[in-house]
Amino acid sequence: MRACRRVVCARLRGAGRQDNAGSYGLTNGTNEMMMKHSYAIAALAMLGALLAAPSSPAGAAEYILKDGKWVIAPKPAKGTVEGELAMIRQQIEAKDYKAAKASADQFRKDHPDSPACEEAMLLGAQAQLDAGMYYQAFERLEAMLAKYPNGLFLERALTREVEVANAFLAGKKRIVGKIIKLPARDEGLTILRKVAEHAPGTEIAERAMLRIGEYYFDRKEYSDSADAYDEFITMNPKSARVPHAMARAAEAMFESFKGVAYDETPLVEAQARYKSLLAQYPDEARKARATETLREIVAIRGERAFETAKFYERTGRPKSALFYYRQVVEEFPSTIWATEARTKVGLAMKLKSNKPATKTKATPGPKAKSPTTAPAEPVKMNKLANPSSKDKSK
Repeated sequence: MRACRRVVCARLRGAGRQDNAGSYGLTNGTNEMMMKHSYAIAALAMLGALLAAPSSPAGAAEYILKDGKWVIAPKPAKGTVEGELAMIRQQIEAKDYKAAKASADQFRKDHPDSPACEEAMLLGAQAQLDAGMYYQAFERLEAMLAKYPNGLFLERALTREVEVANAFLAGKKRIVGKIIKLPARDEGLTILRKVAEHAPGTEIAERAMLRIGEYYFDRKEYSDSADAYDEFITMNPKSARVPHAMARAAEAMFESFKGVAYDETPLVEAQARYKSLLAQYPDEARKARATETLREIVAIRGERAFETAKFYERTGRPKSALFYYRQVVEEFPSTIWATEARTKVGLAMKLKSNKPATKTKATPGPKAKSPTTAPAEPVKMNKLANPSSKDKSK
């Protein structure tokens, strides 16, 4: 039964090729439409007959549509372009990859000027790919694309290159000299970028670039992931996938923040990215839970400023502590940390107002200016006072 279905599919594909090529000499639009309907009816009738028939052997005859009738396709004959290509396909199907590769190379020598060399080169690459010689398959595909940059098999070749890249990213090794096996994840990323260069702005190119961002994200290399999504946006500014890329870049930047005891630059950048997403693409922002994440970012930043203030208070630097307590009150008033920070600021102001004035001898010279910038943040901080607080460093 499977063999029958393969035959039917081959017949239907053959019908499609002939219709598209306009090989029947029809000039009248109505007649052409009627002829196509008749082919469709004939194909469906044959499909029903074949599916109802018992299973055929693997070597079932192939049919082609000729002059409006299904006829048995001629057997592959050595010495003809079509026959030799058919034999290469048969060798690949039989998993005789070494012979298929040799036949593809011989075809190019025998028919150097034939347009069919493009397909022969593709088949040679397919033989290498199926044999697990991934990088060798990629090299053959690149040679084919260099010779036929806009050929009939461009999309199929790029699809095979993506297969090679995904194999490397999944851990498949690059085989050198038939013995040495080397990790090839970097090669996988390079191949995906090559695909995007070969066909900029196409569906397959966009998917290849997004795959790079996903790869880094899955490996928790968040900064590289955000950079990859940014690169996608730069290369495809009008793509319908830009909102998705912006959301993923914002998420990657948020995930790169390690915790309240570390530099908050990734957190600040993630906040800006989510705000931009909300402003430009509210539907995508809703799917990415941008509003909820922004609230979480505000809470984390408030906690971080509060813990910094506590550190300065513990180490006897009240002015620096007061600066950060005020920052919590002014910039993060809706957080749970703002309540205690207000109390701390109130106590500091009360102490300042109750402190008796002391007379000091005037000395010549310019007045010292009050600091207008934040005091330097501590390099290390003790554990959080609130153990239940979220900290990505744990």
